[in-house]
Amino acid sequence: MRGRWHFRFVLLLACPVLLHAQEVKYVDLSLAPQRTQLRHPPAPPCKDGVCGGYGSVGVGDGAPDKRDPHALGVYLLRVNPTEIDPAQPFEAELRVLNTGLAPIDIPVSPHLSDLQPADESTPFSYFSLTLVVSMEGDSQHPAFALAELYGAKEHDGTVLALRPGEWIQVKAKMQPRYSPREFATVRLSGGFWLRSNRFNPHDGGDFTMMENLYPNVTPTPSLTVRVLAHPDRAKRFRTQGSAKQQKKLR
Repeated sequence: MRGRWHFRFVLLLACPVLLHAQEVKYVDLSLAPQRTQLRHPPAPPCKDGVCGGYGSVGVGDGAPDKRDPHALGVYLLRVNPTEIDPAQPFEAELRVLNTGLAPIDIPVSPHLSDLQPADESTPFSYFSLTLVVSMEGDSQHPAFALAELYGAKEHDGTVLALRPGEWIQVKAKMQPRYSPREFATVRLSGGFWLRSNRFNPHDGGDFTMMENLYPNVTPTPSLTVRVLAHPDRAKRFRTQGSAKQQKKLR
């Protein structure tokens, strides 16, 4: 009797999530280039050979809290082609699912530039969601490829309140950021970086303050693909390996 009551209680808690289990938006980042360039006032004239203008970034860090009811899971659904040339972009389809117990705001706009005020000297805030494709077991590189979404609550339709069980689907062309040392079969999985950002323009440059947000991360399945080694890197690897082998023989 106690076991049956416990099952019903768990099912009751899960019902709101099951009722809202649906896709609420589809974002295709592969159709056109994203507009991400931000403007700033021009640099002051050079004086005594010294010219102004600089850009910088600050990052506020923290850690997830297991008691936080907010959680996301990023599922890597498809990769095309399944044999990836690191010198060429590949197409990926990802699902961003609210796996938590509370609604969570996520940005859904492809274009950062559209969020900037008309006055290029005006600071503004925005959210960013970086979709990360990583090679399992590769701790040296945090991300094999990235795609990014942006949003600001002042701009209608750019931030979506994703309820538990709801998801967005994202299709993107992703450029590999590095290549393995040799042709390899690897497993790719999806992940994310969610941030709140403040863009502060000044004469000749800007300063962006990024705050990492930490909804809990739900692990998701991985896909098996083949990744080619970049020709130059593969050549260097073979040369280095041959030199090491000859050294051992001596």
